[in-house]
Amino acid sequence: MMKFKKILLLSLLTTGLSQFPQVVLAQEGETMVREAMCYACHQMESVSLGPPWQAIAARHDTRKELMTEVLAGKIVRGGGGNWGIVPMVPNQRVSHEQGRIMAEWVLEQAP
Repeated sequence: MMKFKKILLLSLLTTGLSQFPQVVLAQEGETMVREAMCYACHQMESVSLGPPWQAIAARHDTRKELMTEVLAGKIVRGGGGNWGIVPMVPNQRVSHEQGRIMAEWVLEQAP
């Protein structure tokens, strides 16, 4: 939690208040993705066990609002069949709200 507070303070100091909510959500999403160990299966640009963040974002670029909820559900409950035969395992330590913030971050990673 202390790490997030430092990020929050740095965001406020470097961006000003007008951009504060967007910057905070982006940094919070990235922090949650790292802490949930999503990088064990996903990378930014390259395929590993799961699809890269940029490919997910590019696929759903025109329907971000709808896909935020869909991806949040997959982050929490798991899923499969959309990117090949390897299923995504559920992440039971992530709430739906946290999954939504993480999904928003993922959907902003389009190249």
